[in-house]
Amino acid sequence: MGKINFLLVEDETLLRDGLRSLLEKESFVGTIYEASNAVEFKSQIRNSINFVLMDFRLVDTNGLDLLAHLKKEAVQPKVIMLTGLEGPELLMNLLKAGVDGIVYKLDGYGEILTTIKGVIEKGSYFSPKILRIIQLNAHRWDHMPPVILTASEREMLKAIASGLTTKEIASLLKLSDSTAETYRIRLIKKVGTFNTAGMIAYAYRNGIL
Repeated sequence: MGKINFLLVEDETLLRDGLRSLLEKESFVGTIYEASNAVEFKSQIRNSINFVLMDFRLVDTNGLDLLAHLKKEAVQPKVIMLTGLEGPELLMNLLKAGVDGIVYKLDGYGEILTTIKGVIEKGSYFSPKILRIIQLNAHRWDHMPPVILTASEREMLKAIASGLTTKEIASLLKLSDSTAETYRIRLIKKVGTFNTAGMIAYAYRNGIL
């Protein structure tokens, strides 16, 4: 196994330092680059990177946005997404975006290392836990709701989650009452839920809020 260069994308310094310290002990690891936000990611990805270990939630962006940017690059490194979120919509959308592996943060470094080696050997790797979720949701592949919302949709969702009434939301977002209610109904349909409570639960499960 040759030396592999990594880019760690994590906005929590302690977690990033810990992962770097563990990876440096592996014989197959070469240079380790780091990024804590979108700007640093776009700069560092220009280096000779073989693998990206990326936290899904960053202070100024998320993994799906960075994957979309990565697709524009001439060289396509392998990407393993790290997440503390378990929404099946998120996992399926990550698969659609082309990730090569997904690891739950709580599963620890051992699972990260297993996934890295699995991707090296097979091109992609997903643990039995991840595969089970994929199997249970495969029938929804073509109809899976998105986990990326526009800025205005996020503002609407935050206002709803904070418990504001339609009238209060309309005032906050400078909309008419009827327009605010129309946007709320459209947002519920977009994320594939049946009511406001379901929409809020969906948002938290998939890291939108």
